[in-house]
Amino acid sequence: MPPYNPGLRKNSKNPYIDQREIRQSLVHKSRLRKNYFKELKNLGESIPEKRERNDIPEQHAKKPLTFQERSKIAKQRKDEQRIAREAEREERWKQIQLKRTQREARKEKLNQKTRSGQPLMGPRIEDLLDKIKKQQSN
Repeated sequence: MPPYNPGLRKNSKNPYIDQREIRQSLVHKSRLRKNYFKELKNLGESIPEKRERNDIPEQHAKKPLTFQERSKIAKQRKDEQRIAREAEREERWKQIQLKRTQREARKEKLNQKTRSGQPLMGPRIEDLLDKIKKQQSN
């Protein structure tokens, strides 16, 4: 176990050290604030009034959500996710169908035969040209 190093406290796994640091920083900030107000008072400046917790405007005060509201929000999220999944599935299905029809059309073109049973070369050459054009465009 490595020796204790105060520089490594930030990523410490010991929660006591982290809590102690937080407490020390809060105490330090409150002392600074207190000394600042003392200096203002000594200089004869006006000290800003402490705001009461009840002075918070209603729009900023957050009320906890009820169970029904939370469940309603969760249900809406699930519905939106389900609709998105269904839309993706539908889009994927359309792409699969499109590719299938293209494959069938290509297969039909390439399987054309002459009267004596020989393959037609025109569709094969067109297919090769299409492949070359596709490679050049990518």
